[in-house]
Amino acid sequence: MEQTDNFAYLLPFIFLVFGTIFLIADRWSDGSARYWGLGYVLSSFGFAFPVIGFALPFWVQAVVANALFFSAFLLYGQALLVRFKRPRLLVARLSFALVAFAVTCWFILIEENLRSQLAVGDSSLAILLAISIIAVRRSARSLIDRMLVVITSLVVIETTARVVVLLASTSADSFESLDQFLSSEYAFLMQVAASLVGFVMALTVLGSVVSDVITGHRDAAERDPLTGLFNRRGFEQALPETLGGNFPAGAVIVGDIDHFKQVNDRFGHAAGDHVIIGFAQILRANLRSVAIARFGGEEFVSFLPGIGRAEAAEMVEKARLGFAAMSWRDHGIDGTITASFGVSVTAPGDHSVHDALGRADACLYMAKNAGRNRVVTEGQRPPEGPPPLRIVS
Repeated sequence: MEQTDNFAYLLPFIFLVFGTIFLIADRWSDGSARYWGLGYVLSSFGFAFPVIGFALPFWVQAVVANALFFSAFLLYGQALLVRFKRPRLLVARLSFALVAFAVTCWFILIEENLRSQLAVGDSSLAILLAISIIAVRRSARSLIDRMLVVITSLVVIETTARVVVLLASTSADSFESLDQFLSSEYAFLMQVAASLVGFVMALTVLGSVVSDVITGHRDAAERDPLTGLFNRRGFEQALPETLGGNFPAGAVIVGDIDHFKQVNDRFGHAAGDHVIIGFAQILRANLRSVAIARFGGEEFVSFLPGIGRAEAAEMVEKARLGFAAMSWRDHGIDGTITASFGVSVTAPGDHSVHDALGRADACLYMAKNAGRNRVVTEGQRPPEGPPPLRIVS
């Protein structure tokens, strides 16, 4: 049949192209593209092997093709688990694949039963992929990830349906019925449907890789590479939208590490980087914020939605004490490092966070002028706290 011959050449080529694209794109993905790529490359050789190995005995063609498809579906499942950061279940999945492959080979080599070989092989592939789908089904959050789960589930459904139709349309006692079925237009259409599902799955995988690339570039543009916090641009993007001309209620925090230039000058920039990272960790741990950002150098800014002045001041005070209690001996710093903070709250008439940010910044300068290592809240006098702790050599 001419259309079948053309299809036999076209399908492996399409799968090979997708597999190559995924392997190239792996450098920008979460690691799953590598397994998708290897799986599609192996599938392309599985489809092409009857043509490549036409001179080989049928049993060799069947064993090799099944080995390639079992490996491909094992890799598809691995890709899903990596994508959704789930346990790999490698021992269980590999054990099932080896047992299923052995049973398939039994029907090829010993029983010489093509009908059973096709049924056992295809149903085992469906189960192998279904194991990973079940493990990740509750982990899909984004639209592209939900689509990926749906499409891979469709692969399982289509493969299972193909087995059911095969068993219903052929007789276990008649090779002639199987031969008629495999050479029928209906069987060809089933093969086309299976290939289309595989093609759609490849497009969905490609979409997830592209999504990873876009997310990676966006994070690089909006995140501080040292701390992982937002930069100024990311901070602006993470803030809630202004409603009715007023910025939403909340507290704005500005924090600054005291005498940070001395840290860099006396202990080196590598030690200074560790101090920056430690300060970021303290802020993450103590501030219930939708946006914490490093604006540059040692200056950090945060917006706490729905938080009043007193509650914000209490959280910031805990952050100040926690930072002052940190030990830096492992980084070559023998002494104490402190930080100063300014706290303000948004007010009616504020058109953006920058209105409150300016007031918080003024409070920070008051804290610095009052001796550092303290929190100054908008509308209050600088507290008479303990003498500022200084770095000691």
